[in-house]
Amino acid sequence: MHNGLPHDAGSARVSPLLVGVVGYGYTGKIHTQSLLAEPGARLTAVADSQPERLENLPPGVRDYANYEDLLRSEVDAVSICLPTYLHCKVALEALECGKHVLVEKPIAVNVEEAERMLRAARDAGRVLYVGMTHRFYPELREAKKLIDDGAIGDIVACNDCALEHLGFLDLPPWYFESRFAGGGAALTSGIHLVDRLRWFTGDEVQAVAGSAANPFFGSDVEDAAQMFLRFKRGISAEITLAFMRESHPLVCDLQVIGSRGTIVVHTWRGYELWNASGHREKIIYTDEPHVAKVQVGIGGEIAEFCSSIVSGRLPWPSAEESTRALTIVMAFYRAAKNGKMIDLGDLNAV
Repeated sequence: MHNGLPHDAGSARVSPLLVGVVGYGYTGKIHTQSLLAEPGARLTAVADSQPERLENLPPGVRDYANYEDLLRSEVDAVSICLPTYLHCKVALEALECGKHVLVEKPIAVNVEEAERMLRAARDAGRVLYVGMTHRFYPELREAKKLIDDGAIGDIVACNDCALEHLGFLDLPPWYFESRFAGGGAALTSGIHLVDRLRWFTGDEVQAVAGSAANPFFGSDVEDAAQMFLRFKRGISAEITLAFMRESHPLVCDLQVIGSRGTIVVHTWRGYELWNASGHREKIIYTDEPHVAKVQVGIGGEIAEFCSSIVSGRLPWPSAEESTRALTIVMAFYRAAKNGKMIDLGDLNAV
């Protein structure tokens, strides 16, 4: 895949960026708050097809009943906070209008749409960025630094899980229809875990296997999944995923087992470091509300998006990396359906 900068990425522009938000539901509201707090951006417009949502916008922010009018406005960039099946369509239109584009994960409902978006961004010379919030949570960043500094030696294996109840997720109904969401727990939550495992290991996934089911809600997307990854350097990883009812506890923990120690990250709370001598260092963050925790990740991705545009550099992680995570999840669906491990080989070929 192409990993170069957009055509004009070397020519930085003057901050702040004028940014519009397309979609003012749950995620759109969090993006709006993050943009208002971001020094490198000025939120100027919000579009939503439901007029009642736009009644109490922040002062100075213009409302649009349709996103096409927003794309024709003076904004430099747009944050697309729409159902996944609309990402490709709206992103392509925004890029054609010369706007930089931020979309929430997953980048699209399938790899073909993601590739179209990547090509359009390159052709337009604009930044396409995918929000991978886990890259910006402090407990994950600190754990990653410890691993890079050799605190646990060489990574041997990883166990990751996201057991999330719907009271925490607050998912709208479209998440449970495959034609709109593209998939269930493996895509909605699993793509974060695949991305952070690639990030932590610094390695590429060679093969994937697993199983998917829907024991909790019986919708046409999986609400439970087990994923097995084998990395090129021999690291193995297991991912457990579920959307559950509110009676179940929320667990989103990553265990990284090394040759000289282990790190366990409790997402949104902290981490534990166990070294070879049996010493444990434990850090727990304040118990903030769910929205405040998510805001940290979205605030981080928005700051990175704006900074990359202003400085003329490739954002981190690149949209190509986010597409790789999608490729792995799509390969998992094939593996779960066929009951066989799929050797990815060249990710571009999957």
